[in-house]
Amino acid sequence: MKKLLTILMTLSLIIGITACTGGDKSTATLDTFIKSYTDAGVKVDAKEKPVFAMIGAKDGVIFYMDNEKTAIYEYSSEKELKKNKEDNNLIKDWPSNGRFLLETKNQKAIDIFNGVK
Repeated sequence: MKKLLTILMTLSLIIGITACTGGDKSTATLDTFIKSYTDAGVKVDAKEKPVFAMIGAKDGVIFYMDNEKTAIYEYSSEKELKKNKEDNNLIKDWPSNGRFLLETKNQKAIDIFNGVK
């Protein structure tokens, strides 16, 4: 009985530690970002996709804000995004938020992007 209790406590501890150490900090999704822009009065069609695979992203959305191209790219993880920024000079200075990357020169778009938690 004592062995069984020890094994169960050990397994519970391992599961608890594993659950607390993994994953990204941000819970934002691409839809969260899209909603932030639409709430600010920007027309965003979630079906409009940039060529996200060219920069290693897994998804994205493209729209125009004040006639300026704005694209949000989603990566699988913050770690993957960081690695892609290090490897690609084109995107190294683009703003990032969690596992998302923003391509734009529009300051209002940058402010909305940075405001997403």
